[in-house]
Amino acid sequence: MSELPTWSDTMTVREYFDAHQVSCTPCHADATDPVTVAIPQLPGWVSAPPEAVPGAYTVLASPTHTTENWCPNAVLLHGELSTTVDAEQLLDCAFADSRRLPDWREYESNRVPYQGYPSAFVRGVYTVEKWTLSATTRYVVITHGSQQYLTQLTVTTLLDQAGDLEVDVTVINVGLTITTN
Repeated sequence: MSELPTWSDTMTVREYFDAHQVSCTPCHADATDPVTVAIPQLPGWVSAPPEAVPGAYTVLASPTHTTENWCPNAVLLHGELSTTVDAEQLLDCAFADSRRLPDWREYESNRVPYQGYPSAFVRGVYTVEKWTLSATTRYVVITHGSQQYLTQLTVTTLLDQAGDLEVDVTVINVGLTITTN
């Protein structure tokens, strides 16, 4: 019987989950879960319908900045893990998700805790079809009692808009709040 890999900076979060037989069940913003998350809705940003990103906790878009059929967006995912995991090992895999994007150029990455919870943050640029996109992604592992949650916030703009939307992107990122009940 072959041994399961424990972690790797080249293994994605999904691959880690698959290797360890872990599932992540999406939580919903309108539910009363023991751990809730939120991001600020800034002027000019609107809530997108839940079907825009299936399984998302919150999706915001900035339609006033739509260019080349691309709309800047913030996608907040929040889910309960089926079993507890080693948060540090899981977060070691978080960077691979971004690093596998086409033509990924990384400008920042860190493992600084967020609101006291283990976290991974990455900022960079990648290309999809005709768009060069600027993205930030933060993963947070929250342990509450015997339950564990994974939160992911990704904010994406066109690279050409990064300067104009820099304050919005920063406010959304630092405005991520985690509340335990």
